Amino acid sequence: MNISVMTVSFPLDQETMKEIKQLIAEAEIVDKVDYTSLLSVEELSDYYTKGFCTLAYDDDTDRLVGLLTSIDRIATFDFEWSMVVLPSARRQGIGERLVTELGRNLKIRGAVADIALIPEGFEAGQHLLRKFGYAFDFSERTMVADAREVALTSEVEVSRYADEESEIVSVLVSAFGDTEEDASELIAFNTQTPNRHLMIAKLHDEIVGTFTLVDDGEKLWLTGLAVHEKARGKGVATYLLNWSKNEANRLGKSFVYLDVETDNDQALSIYEKVGFTTVSNTHFYKKG
Repeated sequence: MNISVMTVSFPLDQETMKEIKQLIAEAEIVDKVDYTSLLSVEELSDYYTKGFCTLAYDDDTDRLVGLLTSIDRIATFDFEWSMVVLPSARRQGIGERLVTELGRNLKIRGAVADIALIPEGFEAGQHLLRKFGYAFDFSERTMVADAREVALTSEVEVSRYADEESEIVSVLVSAFGDTEEDASELIAFNTQTPNRHLMIAKLHDEIVGTFTLVDDGEKLWLTGLAVHEKARGKGVATYLLNWSKNEANRLGKSFVYLDVETDNDQALSIYEKVGFTTVSNTHFYKKG
């Protein structure tokens, strides 16, 4: 098999997106992995997404046989990437070609850092990453709950963000240990990207929490859930999780999804009690 590798920036054209979806459909049948989410496919044709795709084609059939997507979500030159190779074309060095081209493009774009995402149990992928100097960093669970009406009983109030930046920065610094600069960059990203909606949570008229809703087809993603340390233990997180189920139901979605680090026992306990179940585990590998 003769392979040609090329790199294209976002947004991708309709024909390339069609090829990508065909490749992913075949790979998902064999691997039982949600590559659409792992590779952030819905973002690849979005004008606001920063990053690039590396594509591998079989010269004989002109068929897409390998794909690597690399996204700089917050425009900080910190790239997150993952890849997939057509099952029938594996063990022919395509993965190595894709990662080599990735490295060249990261250098051209002045990347500050990059992190690779790989599904749990993919030993060949882990071996390839180690070969290129990547080491395990952490793991995340993807969890899901049905979108449905839930009775809400709390004094918590949820509303759309309306320029309460200093209060949200305080929540993010308290909850995640972010710097004020990191928090401001995250707020800017969540308020400037069309399919993302930054929300705030008030308790007794004081902002104590924040989260972001991401519209992804039939799914509604809940990301960046943060509660200020002074409001912990008061049921704020539980309320927001149940509120998201109601909101997903109101929007006609089928499910609410979220990601959580596997060693975050406190968050996992809350999510499971509210009815979220794990559907996949992803390992993150960092260079050097």
